[in-house]
Amino acid sequence: MRNRIISAFVFGLPVIGLVIVGGWVMSLLILVISSLALWEFAQLSRRAGHPTFPTIMILFMVLFVANWNFPDLGLLAPGTALLMFATMALTLRAFTQGEKNAITGFALTIAGSFWVGWSLSHYVALRALQPDGLFWTFSVVMAVWSADTFAQFTGMLIGKSGRKLIPSISPRKTWRGYIGGIVAATIISGLLPLGWQALGATAAVTPVRGLILGVLIGTLAVIGDLGISVLKRYAGADDSSNLIPGHGGFLDRSDTVIVGALIGYYVLTRLML
Repeated sequence: MRNRIISAFVFGLPVIGLVIVGGWVMSLLILVISSLALWEFAQLSRRAGHPTFPTIMILFMVLFVANWNFPDLGLLAPGTALLMFATMALTLRAFTQGEKNAITGFALTIAGSFWVGWSLSHYVALRALQPDGLFWTFSVVMAVWSADTFAQFTGMLIGKSGRKLIPSISPRKTWRGYIGGIVAATIISGLLPLGWQALGATAAVTPVRGLILGVLIGTLAVIGDLGISVLKRYAGADDSSNLIPGHGGFLDRSDTVIVGALIGYYVLTRLML
């Protein structure tokens, strides 16, 4: 726990500052964090016997971030086509060189690029929303953090003897902890807009919208956690890496954040704003 707290301050405070700055700094932050998470994804896949192409995944990430920053250039479709073509070419070469699982590596490369890379790149777009992108970005991240943290504490306090959520994937998660996380994410997300308005947010940042985000993120973010847990179980690993003392790796810290990015951006832009 001591290492977790220290790491949270060492890594968390600079991240908060960079998110506040926004712009190209935010894009660079997401690019670095996502690239590290994708590298860990590639290492887990290799450990499971399915070598992927981490360079291709990072190039996909560059494409996604560039597309959000320069949407008028139309980079996404031709860039995706080019990188998929390159991935298959590398797959064919790997197979002819004796890699029998090459086609699985192809599939995991594409899956990792989109599930991890494309999803996390939405934070660039979320932060760029005008005029309240900063406040919505922090609301989404806080909803994810609340769901994770309070699910863990609720599980520790009253959930040890409770029914397990999906024991074959995550033996420690319980239904009581899960529900505790949803309640916490909903309450905190509903209260945050009151503080954001005091700091300059517009009238569009309302408690009702915060509550909706909290409920959805608290309910669905666990899919990201369990999804990465499946990969770790398949690879026989407890953590994606040890880059963050007490927390594991960047992929471990990004699992629920991935879902938060998708929910936050599309709920806000398609249903609320």
